[in-house]
Amino acid sequence: ADYMTAKNNVSVSYKDMMHTNAYGLVRGLQFSSFIVQYYGLVLDLLVLGLTRASELAGPPQRPNEYLSFADVETEVSHPIRLYTRYLDKIYVVFRFDGEESRD
Repeated sequence: ADYMTAKNNVSVSYKDMMHTNAYGLVRGLQFSSFIVQYYGLVLDLLVLGLTRASELAGPPQRPNEYLSFADVETEVSHPIRLYTRYLDKIYVVFRFDGEESRD
């Protein structure tokens, strides 16, 4: 992890003064897409929760299609009906009944 997120620090010293300028450059550019995908996965799990995320993804042997569920019972068991994320924007569609909408 240190290799992927290491900073290139530049220290300037003159007499009794010292200044460290830290640039957040990622040294391993081949790992940058992995870092972005991992960040997206963690963000999805935090927003959805483990149960709804696994219901949306489906089992590993037979994953669900994009924006679809395995069956109707799974879809209506939770208020989150649609979830998608594009880079840094999250789109969620909720469906509440009368009792839940008051909360």
